[in-house]
Amino acid sequence: DQTAKDKLVTLLSERGHTIISSDEDYFVDVVSQKDGYTYYSEAEVKTAWTDSWPTTWKEIRIPERKKRLLAKYQDEKGVLNFYVFSKDLKQVWRIKDTQLTEEGLREAKGRYIHAGEKFFHIPYTEAELINV
Repeated sequence: DQTAKDKLVTLLSERGHTIISSDEDYFVDVVSQKDGYTYYSEAEVKTAWTDSWPTTWKEIRIPERKKRLLAKYQDEKGVLNFYVFSKDLKQVWRIKDTQLTEEGLREAKGRYIHAGEKFFHIPYTEAELINV
């Protein structure tokens, strides 16, 4: 989602990151550097999240297909983060790559989820909520 990617570039820049790349290359959305580290960041919008995070939603889900990013960047000297934005882009969850575990990978159900589709399930209490 281009709007989430643009918002992520702004957020990272405001936090002191130097943006290295935000070109579409079928890997992460944004590559940045700060304090000697390279950051690999992936952004998406959760369109059902329209106001404050509903506490009845106990977890944030990251699609299993993002597993390819874990494999690609596991040997890099850097940090891989996933950012899940609210529909209005005023809030975002930051989830570290280390929170996407095999134990947390399981099938999910939902209106737009295909039968058998798997997601990483991360308790929202273990993610960082950022107001943007």
